[in-house]
Amino acid sequence: MYCLFLIFGMFLSDVAFSLENRSPEKELESQRAEFLRIEKQVWSTSDKDFATLIINLGDYPLVPYLIEKKILHGLTTKKVDQVSAFLKEYKDTPLERRVLRPWLRYLAKKNRKSLFTEFYAPMGDIKLTCRYLRYQLEDNVNKDQLYSQVADLWNVSKSQPKDCDPLFKKWKADGQLNEELILQRIAKAANGGQYSIIAYLRTLLPEDKKYLADLWYKTRKSPSTVKRLNVFKGHYPYIETEIISYGLGRLIWRNKAASIKTWERAQKKFTFTDEQQAHVANRFAISMAISRHQDAEYWLIKSELLEQDPEVLRWHLATLLKEQKWPSIINLIEKASPTLTRAHDYQYWLARSYAELGNDYKANELFKQLAGERHYYGFLASARLEQSFNFQNQPLVIEKEVIERLKQLPSAKRAFELKKLGRFHEARLEWRFVQQQLDDQERLASAVIASQWGWHDQAIFTFTNTGYLNDVNRRFPMAYSDILTKEAQRNKIDPEWAFAIARRESSFMSDAVSSAKAFGLMQVLPSTARYLEKKRVSNRALMNPNTNAKLGNKYLRYLMDKVDNNTLLATASYNAGWSRVKSWLPTSETVGADLWIETIPYRETRNYVKAVMAYKQIYQHQLFEISDSKTPQPIGNSVFGELVQMQIPITVGD
Repeated sequence: MYCLFLIFGMFLSDVAFSLENRSPEKELESQRAEFLRIEKQVWSTSDKDFATLIINLGDYPLVPYLIEKKILHGLTTKKVDQVSAFLKEYKDTPLERRVLRPWLRYLAKKNRKSLFTEFYAPMGDIKLTCRYLRYQLEDNVNKDQLYSQVADLWNVSKSQPKDCDPLFKKWKADGQLNEELILQRIAKAANGGQYSIIAYLRTLLPEDKKYLADLWYKTRKSPSTVKRLNVFKGHYPYIETEIISYGLGRLIWRNKAASIKTWERAQKKFTFTDEQQAHVANRFAISMAISRHQDAEYWLIKSELLEQDPEVLRWHLATLLKEQKWPSIINLIEKASPTLTRAHDYQYWLARSYAELGNDYKANELFKQLAGERHYYGFLASARLEQSFNFQNQPLVIEKEVIERLKQLPSAKRAFELKKLGRFHEARLEWRFVQQQLDDQERLASAVIASQWGWHDQAIFTFTNTGYLNDVNRRFPMAYSDILTKEAQRNKIDPEWAFAIARRESSFMSDAVSSAKAFGLMQVLPSTARYLEKKRVSNRALMNPNTNAKLGNKYLRYLMDKVDNNTLLATASYNAGWSRVKSWLPTSETVGADLWIETIPYRETRNYVKAVMAYKQIYQHQLFEISDSKTPQPIGNSVFGELVQMQIPITVGD
C-alpha cells in the first residue's frame, strides 16, 4: 500500500485506514468479486473515492492493476509524480511495463523530450527506441555509439515504422550510410524479408551498382532469373555469385534439371566461394532427397564432402531408409561424425540395420542401450526386445516451507489471482517475472506450485527449461481428464491418444493460439470447427476446453474413418492434413511404421508423430496405473508393441 499513499495520499486524510497484514483465505473470493466491481468504475470514480475503494480491498494482490488503470486514464504531465511513484514501486515487474510504455508514447506524442529521456528504458518497442536515439543524437550524446545502434535499426529485412524516419534522416545527414550497408540490407530483404523495399534501397546506390539491386529483386521474385547468366555482368563477382547461389537454392525446388544445368554453366563463368558451393549442394541435396530424385544420393554425398550439415545427414539416412539399403546405412552412420550419430535416432537405425542383416547380437546391444530411456526410440527399442518400458519416473520432492514461501511472493500472488480470473496472458507475465528471481532449485519448486494450481502448461515448461524431465506425472498430467475421457469415449478413440494430442498441441494451455490461428486445448482451426459443426464456431468458443475437446476428438474420429482406423496415419493427418499424408503413402509395397515415420518429408510432422506416439505410450501407462486392472498389459498390446508390428499400406480409406 506504500505506492497508494504516494499516488493518492493527498486524498487519504479523510479516509479511515484499517488494513490487516494478510487477508484470510476465506476472504479472497469476496475480494475477487469486489475487485471486478471496482474495476468497472475506475474511470468514472474520483481519485478520493477511488482511494477509499482501494483501501477497502485490503491487501488483495491485484490492487496495483486498478491503480495502473486509474493512472493511465486521461494521461497528462500533471501525473508525473504518480507515474514516477508507481514505476519505482513496481520496478522490473510486468506492472512497470504496463504503465511505462503508454507513458512514453504519450510523452513522445507531446514531444516532451526531457521527460521522455528521463523515463526511457529499452522494452523492445522500435518506435520508442527510435525516438530516444533521435533525442540523444540531437543532444550530441556519445555519437559514435549511437551511430552503431542506428545502423543496426536501419539494416533490417523490412521497413521500419515511419516514427524512425527523422532518426534515419539525421543519421544519413551525418554521413553514416554507406554502400556496404545498403547492399547488406538488400540481401536481407531478398532472402526471406520484405523484398518490396528493394526498389527504395536501389535509389540509394550509385548508378554502377543499381543493377545489383535489380538482380536481387528479380531473383527473389522469380528464381528462374539465374538461368539467364548473361544478365550477370561480372562487375562485382562476389555479390553476383551470392545472388546466383541464392537463386539456385530456390530454383531447385521448382525445376531440378534447369538448376543443375545452370549450376554447371555458372561454375565455368564465375568462381564461387566454399560457402556458396556448400549452400548450393546443401539445397540440391535436400530438395532431391525429399522428392526422391534419382540423383539424390550423389548430391547428398557431395554436400557431405563440403560440410557436415546435420540436416543433410538426416536426409541421407532417410533416402537410404526409403530404399532399405541396410549396409549403406551402417556405413553412413559409422563413418559420420560421432557428435551427430550418437543421437538416439542414428543409434536406433544402426541397430535396425544390423537386425535386418541378421546380426542380432550387435542389434540387441544397441537396442538395450536405448531401451532404458523414456523417449520415442527408447520405446521402439523396448518393444523390439519385448521388454517392459522404463518410464524413469522420479517425482520431485520439495520442502513444504519452500513452496509456501514462494507462494507468498507478491508476483506469485498476482499470478495466481490473474489465473483465477482467466487473464492468462497477464498471469504468465507475472509468473515469468517470479521465475526470473529464483535459483534453479526454487524454479523447480515453482513448477510444483504451478502443478498444484492446475496450471499445467507452466509446470511443463518449467520442468523442460530446468532440465528436470523425470517427474513424469507432473510433466504428463491427466489434465481435463473428465472432458477428454468423455469425448474420447463418445468418439470411440483411445483416451490416451486424446491426452497425447492435447499435450503435444498446447501443453494443456486452454487459451493457446498458434501462428496458423489454431485455438485452444487441441488446437482446432476455425475452418475445421465450421466443417465439423456445419456452422461458424467463434474463436472464443474454441478457447472453451469443453467445446475444444469435443471438436478435437470429433476431428480425430473423422480422420480415423479416413484412414481405416490407423491411429498413426490419423496423427500425421491431424498435423499436416489428410491429403498430404495420402501423398506420403508407399507407392509399391507396404513399409514398416517406424521406417515410414522416419521418412515423412515434413520435419514438423515427423517430430509431431514421434512425440504423440511417445506421449500416448506414457498416458497408456498412466491410465493403466489408475485403473482397477492388476494384470500387466502385454508388450504386444502396447502402443509401441503394435507400432513395431505395423505396416503402412499403399492405400487407405477413400
